[in-house]
Amino acid sequence: MKRSILPAVTLAAALAGFAGCVSIDEKLITGVSSQYYATPDGLNSALISSYAQLRGFYGKEQLLSITQVGTDTWQAADQQGSNNNNFDAYNGQLNSQAAELANTWNPAYQMINTLNAALDRGPGTAGIPAATKNALLGEAHFLRALEYFTLVQFFGDLTLSLHENQGVVLEASRQPAADVYKAIIADLDTAITQLPLTTADYGRATRGAAQTLRSKVYLTRAYKTYGAGAADFTAALADAKAVIASGTYALEPVYADLWCVARAGDPGRGGFCDNTGYVQNRKEFIFTVQFNYNQANNDVDGTPQYNYLHLVYGSQYDNSAAGVGIPRDINNGRPFRRLKPTQYGFSVFNQRYAGTPGASDILDTRFDGSYQTVWYATVGGQRNPIGTCPTNQTPQVGLVACTSNAVVNVGDTTIVYANYAVDNAKRQASKYTIRTTCPVGLADPSVYCGDNFGENNGYIGWDRYPVLKKFQDNLRLGGFNDQNGGKVQVVFRLGEVYLLAAEADLGLSNTTEAAQMINVLRTRAASPTHKTDPAFQVTPAQINLDFIMDERERELAGEFNRWYDLVRPGPAFFLARVQKYNPKARPNVQTKHALRPIPQSQIDGVVLGPKYPQNPGY
Repeated sequence: MKRSILPAVTLAAALAGFAGCVSIDEKLITGVSSQYYATPDGLNSALISSYAQLRGFYGKEQLLSITQVGTDTWQAADQQGSNNNNFDAYNGQLNSQAAELANTWNPAYQMINTLNAALDRGPGTAGIPAATKNALLGEAHFLRALEYFTLVQFFGDLTLSLHENQGVVLEASRQPAADVYKAIIADLDTAITQLPLTTADYGRATRGAAQTLRSKVYLTRAYKTYGAGAADFTAALADAKAVIASGTYALEPVYADLWCVARAGDPGRGGFCDNTGYVQNRKEFIFTVQFNYNQANNDVDGTPQYNYLHLVYGSQYDNSAAGVGIPRDINNGRPFRRLKPTQYGFSVFNQRYAGTPGASDILDTRFDGSYQTVWYATVGGQRNPIGTCPTNQTPQVGLVACTSNAVVNVGDTTIVYANYAVDNAKRQASKYTIRTTCPVGLADPSVYCGDNFGENNGYIGWDRYPVLKKFQDNLRLGGFNDQNGGKVQVVFRLGEVYLLAAEADLGLSNTTEAAQMINVLRTRAASPTHKTDPAFQVTPAQINLDFIMDERERELAGEFNRWYDLVRPGPAFFLARVQKYNPKARPNVQTKHALRPIPQSQIDGVVLGPKYPQNPGY
């Protein structure tokens, strides 16, 4: 593999007592020998630099290109500012030249080489307590496993390097994915024995983080031809149960509180995500990537590494055609319109109500806890147009959404998105615009309503749609156009661990326990008046892989798991779901797309020995 001995950031400023949130308060520089890793400060600095590099992946737009769009529940929106449309459509531009692939592959191997240096030299470090040294080495094992697991899911067979590169390497080969999985599990076995249960330095790995990752690794390998089948499902379940039983983590009692703070002006919590007073490091969070509103502390080697994800889910709201009285502001965010839920992604929340759709009888709070579906006017004295109500025709007819044409005052609702049919009488009686999926799409979410771009016809479109609000960040310091987010990015949380356990149980044909695991989350998700509602509890007979995938979307919508989830059971499962529910992907997606192409920079960088192999079909 063509890369120099020290490609990654390697040195932090003085680290007194190794304290503080990881890679936030340390300004990083480069250019030291890897011999520095054999010193107490150097060993810790290798870890600090590696944590810092995570911000270049988990807080950036490429994350949604390679993990969200092109799935059954997420598709590209109308903005053309990235390669999302190529990844969504699986067209000829999704190839080895795609920047998102090189920007995933290259930094991962840079980070792996830094960790290899730490693991090669760290055990010989003198002048550091044994417990501290073991914990640091455990972190290095965990982070190396995390990087290899990311790579092997995307690319399959890999170059497996477990020792520091000495000089520039000009030749490389790929080892079987089976060997990569063995190395990942070996790293995690060691990490689990060395890592502490808890840490005051938020963002650093703990035993629970390593057990959660190992559970996902075993669960993923269980489906492979080279996996251990039932033994892997059993191991995945054991790790998930250990994390649940540890008492170290706890489910947030109110689902919406995972991301946002309740506010008096939005009792239904369907509006924007308020972060005022938000506690970022919550009891449910197992492993996170830390950011900071002081952008200088986010820099890596002089490059800003802020959390960009507050931008990418926004839909068009800030013009009168969307709804009057809401000019762009910091609360509702900057609508980059990079990706949107598919009709199917929207429809998995159809169980939201216990009674009549549209009533206040909320059953599942996860929809309002995840999506902004309501916009409130910040400027008064305007009117949404009366127009002509939608019909049962397809949405391309260009009708204008009807309203009562009453004056919209400050604080009034001006836009609503609904995941159920709304009759014309309701639309005509409302001063706000109402948008829904078109009738044929409501009846069958696999039947696409069309792009419906820029039209006010009462239907959700390519540019106007419910907005995932988990990453909205109204604490940005630079005003409503500021891209510099500082909100924590969650990688693992306890809610997902219950779902990992349920899927492993299903693999072992234990649907009774799988239902119990899911019902823990459903009880949390239910509104206060429906905590014991039997209609919302899952029965063992309902449990199958499709059901678990739908439940994962309800619980984890937009949390950058979806592509991994679909390819985990195998290419056929991935292909069937994407072809059925993603209209842009349907014509082109193939089984080969269950792996990403190897970046061209890697292929071209191997100049000695055999040519570096590309994945089949690319």
